[in-house]
Amino acid sequence: MATRPQVHPADTMNEYPPPVLSGGRRFLAEGDSWYTLGTLKGSRLSNLLFELGLSIRTQILNCAYPGDTLKHMVESVERSTFNRLLYLPRFEHKWDAILLSAGGNDFIDATATPLTDSEGKPTPAEKRILLRPDETASSTLTGPERYVSTAGWATLTRYLLQNFQAMAGRRDQGKNRGRPIFVHTYAKPTVRPSGVLPRDKGWLYPAFNNYGVPPDFWQPVCDHLFEQLRLFMLSLDQGSGSPNAIPKLHVFDSASMGGIKPAKPGEKGESGDWINEIHLTPKGYRKVGKEFGKMIEKVLGTYPPRS
Repeated sequence: MATRPQVHPADTMNEYPPPVLSGGRRFLAEGDSWYTLGTLKGSRLSNLLFELGLSIRTQILNCAYPGDTLKHMVESVERSTFNRLLYLPRFEHKWDAILLSAGGNDFIDATATPLTDSEGKPTPAEKRILLRPDETASSTLTGPERYVSTAGWATLTRYLLQNFQAMAGRRDQGKNRGRPIFVHTYAKPTVRPSGVLPRDKGWLYPAFNNYGVPPDFWQPVCDHLFEQLRLFMLSLDQGSGSPNAIPKLHVFDSASMGGIKPAKPGEKGESGDWINEIHLTPKGYRKVGKEFGKMIEKVLGTYPPRS
């Protein structure tokens, strides 16, 4: 019978007494809003950690922060609770697994790259993943690829790969060397004006409007980009056979799951299994968490218990 984990916010480690993490399994989590929404008491929101279906008692210390990017997770070493507890001497703990929700916010931020820099000069194509209308007008492509900057996508995936590799390198510097890292792909959203303040119009919707993507192409471009992100994330799995593969890193492919109900285009509030443009409802996260939990259990069965 599946049971939900007990999730402790990272700041509880500063309380006295701190949470007792003994007994059962313990995971260290870091990431974006897929791991953080719903942490406020009384919130109608949820997150993926709350909904993981696991077979035995598990405690998760959650260092995730809404809007966090992979670069920030890697760079904020000394002041990061995650990095201290992962590998820094005198602070590190031993963990059964490390859970990362990463890459999604970096991707979302990349779609929102301004058309011009602070001096009013056009942003180079290698620094954005969407093309300007004048660039698409001269393109010979006819599908959603017409609106995507190939050079910018290469920049994004190169940057993501370097940061995932850095994260795995940090793991292997301390007591948690060789412990499994679990990451996930992202379910494909519906482009629509649904967000939270200060982004009440969503994330992709204003970006696509800003870059002049025709409404008929909003969803095809979104689906194409999320599929490219999915394929990149899958290439990180240690068993992928890709040059990108990272030892002891395992990818759960939530993007290929059936059963996630898409939101209706134009809906501004909760729709389908989505609470807003890019975040799932508790029911949606529960669907993902059930299968993600099964995958974690299966993979952990191939690792020795933490010593």
